[in-house]
This record gives sequence, C-alpha cells and structure tokens, in this order.
Amino acid sequence: MITGFKNIRVNKMKIIGILILLFLATDAYSQTVAVRPIGTSVKNGAHYLNMRVWNCTNNDIEVPLSELPWGMRTLGLVIYPGGKLAGEPLKESFPVGDSPSTEIKIHAKGYVDGEIPLDQRFFDITRYEKDGNLLVFWEYDLSWITGGKSEIVGGMIPLNGKKASDAEHGVACK
Repeated sequence: MITGFKNIRVNKMKIIGILILLFLATDAYSQTVAVRPIGTSVKNGAHYLNMRVWNCTNNDIEVPLSELPWGMRTLGLVIYPGGKLAGEPLKESFPVGDSPSTEIKIHAKGYVDGEIPLDQRFFDITRYEKDGNLLVFWEYDLSWITGGKSEIVGGMIPLNGKKASDAEHGVACK
C-alpha cells in the first residue's frame, strides 16, 4: 500500500485491522473534552508526539498532570515501521517514575498542549526514523479527564517531525 507520506509501504491487512479497531473504539467528537495530535517534533535528536486537549465546556476545569495524555502512562501508543522495514511494531518499554501532583487548568473553550517523549518508550526509534517511514498509532481514554465510563479516542499520525498549524487542525469542539 502506498500512502501520501513519503511512499510509506506497510502490510495492508495489519493497517486495516488496526484502523478498524481504532474506529470501533473511537468517538472522535466527544462532548466535554477532545484530544487530538497536533504533530510530531524532533528536538536535539529526541522524538515527540505533540497532543492537544480541548475543554469544550463553558467552565474552567482542572486536571491532574498525570491524567493528561503526556502524563504517566495514560496514552496507548504503537509505532509501526513502513517501507522496507515493515513488519512488527517497535518494542515498547515503560520508564519508571512518578508524575508530579500538579493540577493543570484548562480554560472554558480553551486547550492545553503537551508532548510525549517517544524515545523513552521506544528505544530503537532512531534505527527506523531516518527512513521517514514510521506511523504512530495512539489511543486515550477521555474518562481520565471526565470521569465516568470509558470513552476511547484514537488515531494515527506519521512521525515526520512536522507540527500542524492551528488552521490545519482547527477547533475540536463542536
């Protein structure tokens, strides 16, 4: 399969299966909060997934830092190589550490941005990234912020070191 991202070649059935699972579990336009990737970046050789959390309500909310996508381990991630290196996803490791007990305020109809360091979870990322053929699949449970029943959102973004402009990702709240 060839996509518009530097002719990424991947096993078509694996990608279709992953996308079906994500779409079955995703209510992309929730309600009170929304979570979206806004790009990827590389700083001093380290790779990051940049995420945005929108507060779609008319009230300010406070969320523990550890429960945001860039907090402890609330974000599910799979990095899948394409092209000549297609096959298995990159092996994930989990760093040990405590997240500070900081509360983050998200203003009414506003958002906060954060970045997830990928190199800490995927040690061999630099082996693959030079070919420009990495796809990051993500999922997040909105109930970390809203409470109540599980509400999974997710998607895929190429690891290309580009951050989308505000015009490209628009307003997530409807």
